[in-house]
Amino acid sequence: MKYFISEEKRKESGGTCYFEFQKGKFKNKFWMKDSICLYADLFDEFDLYQLFSDSLGVFDYYGTNEVSQDQWRKIIEKSTENEQWKMIIEELKPWVEECFIKHKHFTVCGI
Repeated sequence: MKYFISEEKRKESGGTCYFEFQKGKFKNKFWMKDSICLYADLFDEFDLYQLFSDSLGVFDYYGTNEVSQDQWRKIIEKSTENEQWKMIIEELKPWVEECFIKHKHFTVCGI
């Protein structure tokens, strides 16, 4: 993966300055084994706040954000407006599709 890393790789790095993408609704626990993570500097560099806040209506940079399947479709649609957004979302798609097999949401945990 170019943009995202597994929770295992994040843990090995010792870093915590990541946005964590968790399967399902937030369970009051961070750094789940099946999560994937995006370095906060990349999130900021590519202005992903704009993509997520425009698509979700509101995005809490420091909190938790549940994303439904309908909202995910909005994110995909909005991502076509920016080539970098599109590449990042394309990388995220397989993880999200796997998530939606068992869950109605995924959660983006802010920094």
